[in-house]
Amino acid sequence: MPQSTAFHDFGALRFDSRAQFEPARLERVREEVRASGVRDLYVVVHGAHNDEAAGSAVDGAFRRMLTDAWGDAAHRLGFLGVHWPSLCFRDEGAPGVEEPKEVQEGDGRPGISRAMADDLHRQLPDSEGPLTELTDLLNDRPARDTAFDDFGTALRRLAEIRLQDPVATFAADMEGEVLPQADPLMLFEDTRTVCSEFAGALRDLRHSLEARTDAPARHESAADGSAVSDEGTLQEARQAGPRPARPQSDRVRRAGTVAAGGPLGEAARSTDFAELWAGAHELFRQVVRHVLRRRAGLIGEEGLGPCLPTLAEGCEVRLHLVGHGLGGRLAGFALRGLETGAEPVTLASLTLLQGEMSHFAFADSLPQQVSGHGALWSKRRLVQGPLLCTFSHLDSHLGVLYPLSAQMIGDSAELATTARKWGAIGFDGIQGIDGPPPVFLKDVAEQEPWKAPYVNVDASEVIRSDEIPMGGHHHVFHPEIGQLLRCAAESA
Repeated sequence: MPQSTAFHDFGALRFDSRAQFEPARLERVREEVRASGVRDLYVVVHGAHNDEAAGSAVDGAFRRMLTDAWGDAAHRLGFLGVHWPSLCFRDEGAPGVEEPKEVQEGDGRPGISRAMADDLHRQLPDSEGPLTELTDLLNDRPARDTAFDDFGTALRRLAEIRLQDPVATFAADMEGEVLPQADPLMLFEDTRTVCSEFAGALRDLRHSLEARTDAPARHESAADGSAVSDEGTLQEARQAGPRPARPQSDRVRRAGTVAAGGPLGEAARSTDFAELWAGAHELFRQVVRHVLRRRAGLIGEEGLGPCLPTLAEGCEVRLHLVGHGLGGRLAGFALRGLETGAEPVTLASLTLLQGEMSHFAFADSLPQQVSGHGALWSKRRLVQGPLLCTFSHLDSHLGVLYPLSAQMIGDSAELATTARKWGAIGFDGIQGIDGPPPVFLKDVAEQEPWKAPYVNVDASEVIRSDEIPMGGHHHVFHPEIGQLLRCAAESA
């Protein structure tokens, strides 16, 4: 009988919104891993868990990509999923998460389908009231200003938590600041103005796509290293390498806050109601993702992190943690939960695919401030091998919409642009650290950058799409990414 070329599939660990899991299930997985004799175990975290079918579909896409990358050696490795209460909106283009056919064939108006409403209520069961009000408003789209006041109130109810709630400490990716910040500006600024800002950002993305289609050579100049970011410290400028010259919208290149005449302002108030409700739909998505980012941090540190040492207990298995998007934040915060015993277990490798968290998460100081550091600044030592981060300047979600949504109330960094202070790790890589320039995905095998403490990989050549608003955020299932994950494991 021919030998199987498939991974050992150990199913998934499941966590609830409070990071609780079934200890008996963890013990069964540990025993299965020991009995299988696998040398390398991939633990994969993503955010597409609208329902069981969606989570399984994305797990399957990761398994197929890794199986193809390892070929005949795949049977020596294992795969373990991480399921947690998260979701992707069904217009984002995530594999296995699609709107029903009748919605796809509709008039394309912003709104919340029945399937999407079910997803939201399933994963946010304690928010039934505000979710119902929000979905009704987005579907009805009333042409009156007061509707946006109601919309903003419902958004704040959706996001509100008690001060003593454990999840409250997981809202930010930076720590030790003079003025700790945990409340996003988008929830407290005038709602109509914020909706207008997001509507304008979507318009910018459409214009950027049209310009890219009309003049591809101009856009590609940022991907071949001939144009680099003009933001950052002098040290970062010297090692900037192929970082993109600019995001896809100038809205995130402006400095200042709303109070100082910053990116929101009064000019956008003339937007018509159709555009305003399109912006409201995007604002709703970003508030939901803010709620899920907090949850990801909690589950990473208090759920998955303490489980990983158990998986490696009593055997020689090497753990390779992979996190995509929202799952990237969960995987990153899992580092803070590894030190549960006298001798912390180290990961063989950590790969953040288009991670949805601050590009300063690993920084030991914040270049634009006098104090503070990233929430993961001291955790690199818990990864024995490579700590990889893919980024793409065509990930419009992380390049434009994330920094707009991540701004915190009370921000006073007048000299730093929105993209600089609130940028995402999946748009321009890990920032505020010493290390070599980023490497292009196509050059990884040749350059073998594994000895660097952090490896930023520009994957714009494959992580790209014409979809708005997410761009290439969910488009990580490519042979080149599979080979990157294999190279990271083999070099550990």
